[in-house]
Amino acid sequence: MMRFLTLVVLLMLVVHASGQDTAFFPSFSPYAPHPILNYGDGLSGSPWNDPTVLKEGNQYYMYTSGVMGGINHPNDDVSIYRWVSSDGYSWSLNPATPVLQPAAGSYFSGGVETPSVVFYKGEYHMYNTVYVNNSPLDFRISHATSPDGINWQMDANFILAPTPGIAWMSTITAEPGALVKEDTLYLFFAAGDPAGFLNIGLVRSVDGASFFDTTLTATLPTGVYPLSENYAGLSTPSPVLLGDTIYLFTDVAQTVFGNNWMQVALHQFKSYGDLNKWYHDDVPIHRRDDFSWTNGNFNAEIRSITPLVDGNKLRIWYAGHKISEIDTSTNDTTNYVYFIGNELHVDSGFWGIGTSEYDLTVVGVNLSNAARPEGVAVQFQHNAFQIEIASTSHAQVEMYTLDGKLIFRRDFVSSINGQVDYRGIVLVKVTTGEEVYTAKYFVD
Repeated sequence: MMRFLTLVVLLMLVVHASGQDTAFFPSFSPYAPHPILNYGDGLSGSPWNDPTVLKEGNQYYMYTSGVMGGINHPNDDVSIYRWVSSDGYSWSLNPATPVLQPAAGSYFSGGVETPSVVFYKGEYHMYNTVYVNNSPLDFRISHATSPDGINWQMDANFILAPTPGIAWMSTITAEPGALVKEDTLYLFFAAGDPAGFLNIGLVRSVDGASFFDTTLTATLPTGVYPLSENYAGLSTPSPVLLGDTIYLFTDVAQTVFGNNWMQVALHQFKSYGDLNKWYHDDVPIHRRDDFSWTNGNFNAEIRSITPLVDGNKLRIWYAGHKISEIDTSTNDTTNYVYFIGNELHVDSGFWGIGTSEYDLTVVGVNLSNAARPEGVAVQFQHNAFQIEIASTSHAQVEMYTLDGKLIFRRDFVSSINGQVDYRGIVLVKVTTGEEVYTAKYFVD
């Protein structure tokens, strides 16, 4: 008789598939076709960027990069601001002043931006990009802590800088994205090589401040973004944990019209536990031409994606803008900006933060039911499975993909053997009388 396995909801059997895994979230639906947070909302003249979102109870908190005085003001440095919301769509600046800002004479005197905030070991940890001079080669990654998410204390020095001995991160380290998994903090970051190409690196920590195991993780999927079309790598990583799987969201950079480096798409990657092995989706989540407020062929971007598992939804927020675009037939440029004195500002509706979401609910599978009926055993060997129940009663097994597609259904008595023509995560539902067992497996 098959050995009975003690399994709980969201247990994942981590067996890697050969080749490209295609079980990704297939479609994120935008909440609105326009930004939910616009240029100048809450603080006149501020171009809001780089959202990171937490939820505590029924309250949402978002940290963003912001600056007073327009996008070209020489005396206002980029700082970090905090927002609150009851639904994740409508936001209020709270407090009205920055929660973290540059300090004269410090290693972050020129700016503090791209926040990533997690709660870890009894306090809030924020990771940022900092600099003295606002040049990519001067970027460093910093760390600050807070007891309340409002009052922050920066470390005495930055925590991560370019490393000449590691080619893929020898010129740039920036744009951190943090994740807590069990007792370890994972810090992803954008890393530049001497050719100017960006990949995603990873370091880990058990205290939030000191790091080890520097690893190259996600790289540009050139089958989706060909080098021949001047795609230049990945940036602004932000991870989320579903079961034991790390999903990593990034934006994709492309050089357009000569040396105009723009972030033009949002993409998803994942790892089942082997941090040296990452799968990528075959299509973007969003491209900049998906929205009128990011759809331009010159100075226009969609960027800085951040995810949050929120009940039965996987939600994402992202920044973007459209400042100008070029009519290639007439070589004429249209600009979506205006001046107040010498300050350059962006037209309403052409810079902001948007949000989309994916419904994690799978019809017929109740993931909140953690009880395993007595005597139910499920075992996979590659794509073949065996299920046994400790009675001679009738039962039913159903298997779904993460996006809700039914791939197997069969009634049986006592036991069943079968196989599924699928690779990736499957949700298994076994119904015996009035009891239901649900669990997640990985099929190779």
